[in-house]
Amino acid sequence: MISQVLILRELMVLAQGQELKLALGLWAWLLWAGLGSLAGGRRGAPGAPETAPGRLGGLLALLGLLLPLTILAARSLPSLAHLPLGQSLPLSTTFLLFVLLLAPVGLVSGYFFPGAVQVLAAGAPQRAAGRAYYLETLGAAGGVLLLQLFLIGRYANLSLGLAMGLGLALAPWFLARPRSLAARVALALNLLVLAAAVLFAPRLEVASRGWEWPGLQVIATVDSPYALLSVQRQAEQISFFANNLWQFTYPDPLTAEHQVQLGLLQHPQPRRVLLLGGGVAGLGAEILKTRTVTSLTYVELDPYLVRLAQGLLPAAADLSQDPRVQIIYQDARRFLETTDHRYDVILLALPEPKNAQLNRFYTREFYRIVAGKLLPGGVFSFGLPGTETSFSPLRAAYLAMAYHTLGQVFPEVAAFPGGQVRFFASTGSGVLVSDPEVLVRRLKIRQLQLQYVREYYLLQDLSPWRRQYLDQVLRQPAPAVNTDLTPRCYFFDLVLSTVQEGLGVKEALLAVGKLPPAVPWAALALATGLAGVALRRRPGPSCLYQVGVMGLGTMAMEILGLVLYQIRLGSLYQQLGLLIAAFMAGMAAGSAAVSHWADGPRGGPRLLAGLQGGLAVLAASMALWLSGGASIGASGSEFWTRAGYVLMLAAAGFGGGGIFAASAAIWHEIRPEARAQGGRLYAADLLGATLGTLGVSLLVLPVWGIVAALWMVAFLHAGAGLMALLSPKS
Repeated sequence: MISQVLILRELMVLAQGQELKLALGLWAWLLWAGLGSLAGGRRGAPGAPETAPGRLGGLLALLGLLLPLTILAARSLPSLAHLPLGQSLPLSTTFLLFVLLLAPVGLVSGYFFPGAVQVLAAGAPQRAAGRAYYLETLGAAGGVLLLQLFLIGRYANLSLGLAMGLGLALAPWFLARPRSLAARVALALNLLVLAAAVLFAPRLEVASRGWEWPGLQVIATVDSPYALLSVQRQAEQISFFANNLWQFTYPDPLTAEHQVQLGLLQHPQPRRVLLLGGGVAGLGAEILKTRTVTSLTYVELDPYLVRLAQGLLPAAADLSQDPRVQIIYQDARRFLETTDHRYDVILLALPEPKNAQLNRFYTREFYRIVAGKLLPGGVFSFGLPGTETSFSPLRAAYLAMAYHTLGQVFPEVAAFPGGQVRFFASTGSGVLVSDPEVLVRRLKIRQLQLQYVREYYLLQDLSPWRRQYLDQVLRQPAPAVNTDLTPRCYFFDLVLSTVQEGLGVKEALLAVGKLPPAVPWAALALATGLAGVALRRRPGPSCLYQVGVMGLGTMAMEILGLVLYQIRLGSLYQQLGLLIAAFMAGMAAGSAAVSHWADGPRGGPRLLAGLQGGLAVLAASMALWLSGGASIGASGSEFWTRAGYVLMLAAAGFGGGGIFAASAAIWHEIRPEARAQGGRLYAADLLGATLGTLGVSLLVLPVWGIVAALWMVAFLHAGAGLMALLSPKS
């Protein structure tokens, strides 16, 4: 699991932090691991159990070498594949690269599990698969917790990968020393290569980071807990990138003036200003040009970004020295939910909602929080990508939805046209100004000497015909509003990002989004019914189906739980290790407990049905809680809220681990002579998880929302439980 986390951090950089593409990486990993598990199960050699520990040691040594090699290969792809630098990769290119990159490590990691089952089967065949699953998930829980709490953020990703690889290379010498001379020489060379690489890890880190930016001058890189931060210098400009995706360039007065001054000009005399993100990009200094501002609160999630900018940009360093400025390192939504202060102007300078995490800053619930923190006559402002000419139908619908979502909270909403459409909202009436003449007068009163927000440009950019066209676009009926539980803004951005792909993704998403609500439910019911009829008298495939549903459902609940946690507390990245560790620990406990119960009268199909039913109840309970209007804001104790999510994920993991162990015991009891059971069950788990990952992240969540996703998961588990009850007794 540590290897998976380290490699996924590298894929996050290649995917530019986009969930769609990271989900493709996770899918490729799970797919190759599942195929490796199938291959390992078919090759099992029960007649030679004494050689199995040696083979396991050899696989661990191979994994130890493949882990840092995969990290280095990922970093070299921009140079080797001539990828566009600082830009989002096409979906087809990302898919191909991830499939090729993850094939070796995925196949070997999946191949390991059936070998472990074979070793454990020498003592207790019926419990072997369950025990192997228990040990794997227990190790995963401990490894992720160790990595998140003590290692990530303190050591570079490559250094961690090399140290982990060296530890795996030592495993054969303790697990089962190789017997042949050739094996000993190969393992010793592997160990020496990794040991030498560990010694030169700092140099390898610098060199490999340079491979990601061929031909460019990289002046700094920082691997923060939130993203890989890279800084480049080109002539007099310095550009900052997060996960290789452009964030801002300094100096850039055009962007800074439009993001700041248009919002401040909406208020007759702004004094208290709240800036959510973007302060070190020059926005903080731009705000302080307005002399009436007496207090600027700047909220930034990543302190590493601020420190990096302060060391490279004079304006960022000066910002922290100004007595009017307070810098707070916290999630922006969490800060707004918990602060008692109110402001004249709140400026949102975060990226557009390209994923579910960012979507929470563009929802009706977030706007209600903002409205409660504005002083009388206060103004809220943000921007979304627009155009200098005419809008495409998709872009127009996207912006109209943002406009109508604001309108459900604020009585007064306005927008200015441009490459970035600037939105303004106020809790009062008659506050917002659209007349450029009024804005020009305020500019003169404040004696602002600006380059781009000035009389000539304001009169041109806000000409009557341009404002009229934008009003027509925004006032069209919106298909829906954007909420925490139904992230429609994320859906539209997902569709817009696939327009240039040419793979039919845009058309498929739009077609699915227009389906009547009954269609997906009918398809789900039909698929479950057909599976029940086809597998009723086939115990082996039926067990695989039970495990596949478990992998799909528990992965879906894990993803949905993490999304809800992020909406609720805004500290997912800091607590990700704890939450995943809770899920994996629950799986370990479930597989251990059920492996013990399976031998007694409590085992069999009824136990399996009870576990599937328990997961159905868990998913349905969460759906009912959210459907009942339960708040997912910051009310209540943070400690108990965090504990609740930990327990929910642990419960989902317990049910999943128990289902795997129960299915393995049932299959072994019915057909003890069948080979490759452990490998096939593990493959079914992983392949089910791939469907859960892609289905929830890229389809169900953006199209139908969180509550619908939970009800679908509950239906799948309930159907699998009913199938277990109706199966003929062995």
